[in-house]
Order: sequence, then structure tokens, then C-alpha cells
Amino acid sequence: MKTISPRSGAWRTLPRAAAVAGALLLLAGAGADAQTARPLEPPRPAITEFRGFTFTWGLEDHIWRLGSDGRATMIYTLRRGLSERNGSMEEGGDTGTWSRQNGQLCVTWQQRRDISGCYTVVPMFGIHVRLVGRYVFEGTIE
Repeated sequence: MKTISPRSGAWRTLPRAAAVAGALLLLAGAGADAQTARPLEPPRPAITEFRGFTFTWGLEDHIWRLGSDGRATMIYTLRRGLSERNGSMEEGGDTGTWSRQNGQLCVTWQQRRDISGCYTVVPMFGIHVRLVGRYVFEGTIE
């Protein structure tokens, strides 16, 4: 058996050869797995309710109840004006449908078509989210 002396320089090539062999094995294994592997998508929890606010023609508070059958109901309060003396408040509700498409929450309201559309759900912290679409909503989603 041949001994490798530190002066010969051959000792430097052994770790390189081992690293190259290891990398080749990893690449060969990754290539075989790439054919069968699919990107893992985390399980999506069922969304049942969104409570939040946005600014349209004033400050709007919303509650959206989202049914598992694709139906949606909304209750909203719209506040306009700066104070009680010159301000006004409007309350209303609507029904519609909802779905998840391409990772977005899509709602279609019968009367409030101005806020219908698809919204990207941006997690903030805990159950707090931002819905980014035609308008930007902030609130909680459960």
C-alpha cells in the first residue's frame, strides 16, 4: 500500500475526488426524483369568514361569510365625513359566490360589483391578512 505524504500533494486531491463523487451521486438521485416529484403545496385551511376594512368612498367595515358550497354573504358599514356633525353612515349587505383560483380568493357580489374580483391573500401575522386586488382590505381570516 502506498502512503501519501503531505509533501507529494496527492492528499489534496482525495477530498476533491470524494466531493465530486458525492455531487455526482446527488445529481443522479435528483434527476431520477425530478421525474416523479411534484411541487408540494401546503394544505389550505378552509376559509369561513373574513372581517376587515378598506377605503372606497369612505371607510368600509366588512364581514364576509364564505360557505363551503361557494355561496358568500356580506355585511358592510360605510362611513363618510370627518365627524358626527358632517358625517354619514350607510349599512348594507349582499350575497354572491366565492372560490379560490390560482391561490387567490375570488368573490363575485350581486350588488357591490365595485369590490368583486380576485384578491391575493397576503399573510401578516397570526390570522391577520391583507387582501390585495381592486381594493386593499386588511383584517382577519378564519
